[in-house]
This record gives sequence, structure tokens and C-alpha cells, in this order.
Amino acid sequence: MRILFISSGYKGIYQWFETCIVNELKKGHEVRFVQCHSGLAAIKSVTASFKPEAALTLVGFLLPLEIVQWLKKQNIKTAVWFTEDPYYMDRTIPLATHYDYIFSIDTAACDYYQKEKGHQHVVPLPLATAPEVFLPKETGPKFKSDLCMVGFPYPDRVKMIHYLLQNTSCKIAVVGKWMGALYKFRQHPNIRIHEGWFQPAMIAQYYNGAKIVLNNHRPFNLQQNRNSLKIIGKSINNRTFDVAACGAFQLIEWKEDLPNHFIEGEEIVSFLNYQDLQEKISYFLKNEAERKQIAHKARERVLNDHTFEKRINQLITYIEK
Repeated sequence: MRILFISSGYKGIYQWFETCIVNELKKGHEVRFVQCHSGLAAIKSVTASFKPEAALTLVGFLLPLEIVQWLKKQNIKTAVWFTEDPYYMDRTIPLATHYDYIFSIDTAACDYYQKEKGHQHVVPLPLATAPEVFLPKETGPKFKSDLCMVGFPYPDRVKMIHYLLQNTSCKIAVVGKWMGALYKFRQHPNIRIHEGWFQPAMIAQYYNGAKIVLNNHRPFNLQQNRNSLKIIGKSINNRTFDVAACGAFQLIEWKEDLPNHFIEGEEIVSFLNYQDLQEKISYFLKNEAERKQIAHKARERVLNDHTFEKRINQLITYIEK
């Protein structure tokens, strides 16, 4: 298939996702990559010579609708992968009607697009991992920790770290823009703050250096969200797959869709509240063999089912049908 891939227009992790996706697409298809801000004239020029059968973009917020509408008039299949659902559904709901195919990382969002808006082609499609980057490896002392949390310091995550610092003796590493959120704990002997945004290959080292990676999700009702319908996400985040691909053990906040991707107790372990989390941290720090066995099985599952190669095959198969 000839595929026109249009960038999201965002930097950082979005560029990483786009690189992974385009690399996989190129393995079996002809691909042209264009920037979303190139303008309609540039899209017309590329289309005239390349003659794409389908056009795909991520997020969709910065891509002018006139481009999407023009592509549809040329009988080019249009698809968007909503990677921020359900947190920005005030923006995705109006956009969804303009695309032939909707791929969303969250099944609760998919249910809304289908049942409430009547969209005919909606597919739940989580993000995935790149196993050539997220893989088991030895790490130096800088990356070692009992517990590690990577990501933005949402209020729920900050409260969790506060709780663990006050109720455990674990050595905790946090990676991201945490300095402000943990300012009063910055001198605490059990916390190490690795401030800033890091490339995925560096993040993989922190996963590999941790005895337990903590993984909880963005709150559905965060003030910065655009989710006035208060849709509660059901699906796990892409970090789940990255951690597992490293062969690292994680304790993940329970989500309704978790059993669709991993077997609880065999390939992954979830927690329901702080007390449950604390008890499981204590247990698994003492039981290294069991911890490593679960992490090993999680990696096997990811390599079989949750790589970008698998996801792109699912996406293209659905469009081709």
C-alpha cells in the first residue's frame, strides 16, 4: 500500500512514536512523510506524484481540516491515531467525524465514538514498544533503585511518592520534571531526582536498573485535561510495554483492559490502592526469583504481541479490509 504519513506537529515523545511507526510501515509499504504544517499546496504536490491510497496521522490537533477534507475528496482513505484518549476528548470528538478510520489507545474512548457518535470504523489500538531500544541490559550505579517512577509528576504520582517516602525505607528514583513537585523532599536520603526529559534509550536504563518500576496512569479528571464528559480511561499506557520489553518488573495501577494484554500474577502484577501497593512492594523486594520470573514472562508476551511491528500490521490490515 502507498501511505502518506503526516506528522502530528508535536516534538519529544511524539517524534519518537512517529519514527517507530514510519520505520515499520516502510518494511512492507511505500511511505511518504510530510509535516502537518506543510500546507495544502505541498500535500497536493506530494499526492500528485506519489498517489497515496491512505493517509495516516497521529493526534490530529495541528493538522488543518481542509487537508483532511481534500484528501477524502481524492478518494484517499484517511486515518488518525488518537494517542491522548480519553484526556483530550473535547478536541478529538469533533475531529473524529472527519476521518474514515479512528484508531484510539483507549477502549472507553472507542465506545464513545461508536455508540454515541455512530462512527463506523473505530479500532482500539494501544501504542507499543520498540524492542531494539527497550531490552534487558546491565546498568551502572546511576540507574540503580529499589523503586523507579518515570513520567510527568501528576498529583496522584506525587502523592504516591510522598506516601512511599513516609512509609517505606526504599531507595526511590523519579525521572522527569519532578524537582518542583518534590521540592520539600529534595534532601531526603531515599529519593534521587533525575530532572528533565530523556531519550527512550536512557529511560530503558532506568527501567533496567530498578528492582520495581511503578506505573500508574494519568488521572481522567486532571485540571489540564480537556475531558468535560469525564470519560474514565480503561486502557494501560505505553510505558507498560516498554518496561516489560526491558525484562523489568513493574507494579501497575489496575485498569479494566489490563487482562486483555497480560495475565495477572503470571506476566504482570497490579495494585488497587496505596496499602495494596506497599504490601506488594514489600513482598516482591523479598522474592527476587518470583519477581524476575514474572518480568521474564512479561517480556515474552510483549515480544509476541505488543511491538510496533504488530500494531502497524493490525492497523494496515484493518484499513485494507
